[in-house]
Amino acid sequence: MKRLMTFSLIVLLPAGILAQDRIVPRSTLAVSFDLARFGHTDSSSYFELYFACFPPLVTLERRIDGYQGYLEIQTQIKNKQTGEYALQNRSLLTVSVKDTIDPSYHNTLVTQMGYVLPKGEYELYVTGIDTLDQRRRDSLVIPLVSGPDNSSGVAISDVELCSKIEQSDNTTGMFFKNAHEVIPNPTLLFGTANYPVVFHYAELYGLNPSDTYVVKVVLADAGGKPLQEHTRKKKYGVRNAVEVGTTNVVKLSSGKYRYQLYVLSESSEPLARVEKNFFVYNPQVKSAQVTDARMKETELSGLTGEELDQEFAYLRYHATEPEIKLYSQVTSVDGKREFLAAFWTIVEQGKMGRDPITRQEYMTRIKKASDRFRAFNREGWRTDRGRVFILYNEPDEIERMPSTESGKPYEIWHFYQIENGIEFVFVDRTGFGEYLLVHSTKRGELRDDGWRRLLQ
Repeated sequence: MKRLMTFSLIVLLPAGILAQDRIVPRSTLAVSFDLARFGHTDSSSYFELYFACFPPLVTLERRIDGYQGYLEIQTQIKNKQTGEYALQNRSLLTVSVKDTIDPSYHNTLVTQMGYVLPKGEYELYVTGIDTLDQRRRDSLVIPLVSGPDNSSGVAISDVELCSKIEQSDNTTGMFFKNAHEVIPNPTLLFGTANYPVVFHYAELYGLNPSDTYVVKVVLADAGGKPLQEHTRKKKYGVRNAVEVGTTNVVKLSSGKYRYQLYVLSESSEPLARVEKNFFVYNPQVKSAQVTDARMKETELSGLTGEELDQEFAYLRYHATEPEIKLYSQVTSVDGKREFLAAFWTIVEQGKMGRDPITRQEYMTRIKKASDRFRAFNREGWRTDRGRVFILYNEPDEIERMPSTESGKPYEIWHFYQIENGIEFVFVDRTGFGEYLLVHSTKRGELRDDGWRRLLQ
C-alpha cells in the first residue's frame, strides 16, 4: 500500500472586497484534529492528518457573491533526536457561504494532508489561524511515533473514524484511499444529530492469505468496560488488506467512549489491537446522569433563587452561550435548581473536554480566586487570573516580573502536566493591579506570540 507524499499549496487571497461588512465570530477559534498512521515501507511510515473547522468560528468578509474567510493551517514536524524539522507546511482552507442562513454555514469543513516520513520519533506542531483576524488562533503539540510494525506478525494501522465510507474509483479525490472514498470525522463526535453511524477504516498487514481471521469491534465506556460487541470471520486472501466497517451509536447515552478493533486467529487467539477515543451526543437517551442529577438537586435544596443564580454565574466558565441563554429563561426556583443540578452532573464528569471536578472543589477554587485576585472593583473570580486558576488549578510555577522604567509588570504561569506543558502570560496593563491575559500556549486560549510589545 505504497503512497506518494502529498503537499498542500497556499492559495493567494482574492481581492475585490465590495464592502467592509464582516461576520465576526463570538466564540474562540477551535480546530478539530485527528491523525492516523499507516504502513509504507520498511524504513518509512505514512501519516494522515485530519482537520475540521466550523464556519461560524471563522471571520468572514463580504465578497461579490457572499462571504468568505480563510483558515490557515501551519504544520511542523520535528525529529526529536536531531531537532531538525522533517516538514514545515502552510495550507489554506477557504470558507465560502452566501450568508448566515446558507446551510453550508452550519456544516463542518473537513480537509486532510498526507506525509511520508522516515521511521522515528517526532513532535507535531499544528497552528490554526483565522487569517482575517490573526489574533484568533488555535494550536496543539503532540508526540508522533512511526506507524505499525508488522515484522513480527499481523499488525493494524491506526483506526480512522469516519462520517462516511463508500467504494469509489475517483482516484484524484482528496479522500480517495484503496478503492474507497474515506471521509474522516476529525471532531470524533457522533450521534443522532450529526452522524448516527461510525464508519471505521483500518489497514491490516502481515496476513497469511490462506488463513481465516476474526475481526472484532468493541464499543467500551471511558473506563474500558465493553458495552457493544460484534464479530465476523473473513478470509482476506492477501498479505495486506483494508478493513472497513460500521457501528450504530444511536442507543448510546451522551459521553466519551472507546472504539476498539481486534484481529484474532480463527481459534480466537489475539493477534493485533488498536483503539481510539470518540464522543457521542444523544440527548434523547437517558442515562445514569438522571439519577445523579436528582441527588444533586437534594444537595442544592437549601439555596434561594438568588443563590442559585450566583452559583450558575460561578459556572459560566463551563457554560456555552446557548446554555447561559437557556438558564436566563428559567424563572422558577425549582426549575433553576433542576437545571443547575443537571449542569453540575455534567461538569463533575468532565465537560467540554475538561477534567472532571466536584462541586466542592470548584467552589473552593472560586473562594481562593476571589481572595487572591481581587483587582480594583472586580471580584477575584471574575478576573483573568481567577478564571485560569478556577479552570486549571494551581500553576506549577509562576514567574513574577516587577515594573521597570521601560516595562509593565507581568506574570507567567507554567503548567507542566497539561498538553506537554503550557503557559499563561498576564500583564498589568492599566497599573491598577488587574493582570490581563495577553498570551497562552493552551489550546483554545488567547494566543499572541508578540505579547512583549504590550509591556511598553
